[in-house]
Amino acid sequence: MTHRKIGYFDVEGTCYVAKPGHWRGKYVISEDGDELAEKLCVTLHENEEDACAEGMTLGVAAARKLMKEREGFDPGDE
Repeated sequence: MTHRKIGYFDVEGTCYVAKPGHWRGKYVISEDGDELAEKLCVTLHENEEDACAEGMTLGVAAARKLMKEREGFDPGDE
């Protein structure tokens, strides 16, 4: 599991075994411990690392969008 802070939001990128030999990414966006969004990625990956990276990438993009909607600016991906 990886974690990044994007504006006000905490983003966690994780993954899980979707079927034998294949992984699927997932992300959770939270604020002050309250979960705001969770999404499972669609793509199946052959390894855990790629699946977790996809979850983190999509989670960061979603958190940046939330910041833009809430505060009117994009904090970037850091």
